[in-house]
Amino acid sequence: MDDVRLVLANIKYRAEYLDFIEECREDIIETGFDCVIPVSDENTFEADINRLTDRHKGRELPENWVPASTYWLIKDNSKIMGVIIIRHRLNDQLRFRGGHIAYYIRPSERKKSYATRMLSMALEQCRELGLKQVLITCKKENEYSAKTIKNNGGELFSEGHDNGQIIQRYWIQL
Repeated sequence: MDDVRLVLANIKYRAEYLDFIEECREDIIETGFDCVIPVSDENTFEADINRLTDRHKGRELPENWVPASTYWLIKDNSKIMGVIIIRHRLNDQLRFRGGHIAYYIRPSERKKSYATRMLSMALEQCRELGLKQVLITCKKENEYSAKTIKNNGGELFSEGHDNGQIIQRYWIQL
C-alpha cells in the first residue's frame, strides 16, 4: 500500500504543490474549486500559503467564510495526490452547499481510492476539532464523490436545487 499522509498546507512542499497545480490548473478552474484551492504559481505561492494559514487560524477571513484547514495528501513524501479542506464550523450557506469538507484528487490519480483514504484521514482531524458529525455535499451526478462519502459512513440526508443542479447532503457521524 502507498505511503500516504495528510499534511497542513505549508511552504515546505512548494515544488510538489506547483507540480500539482501544473497538472490540475484548468480542471480546478473549470470545476470551480479555485475558490478554495489556490491556483498558485512561482509568484503567488508564498502569499497563497500565508492566506491558507490565516484561514486555518481564523484570521483575515473573507465575508461569510469560516475558519478552515487545508491539507494535502502526500504520497511517498514527494507527490501531492489531493487536497482536502476542513471547515471548522458551518454557516447557513455551507449547510446548504459546501458542508464541512471539500476535496479534490489530481486527475491522473483518480479511481485509485485516494479520495476515500484522504476523507478517512480528514475525519480524524475533524474529531480532533471536536466535531461530532460532519456534513459533506456533492452534485447528484458525481457518483464517485457520493461513493467516497458513503465508504466513510455518509448517509444521505437531503437533496436541494442550486443553479440547475441537484446537491446531495450527507452526514457522517464521528
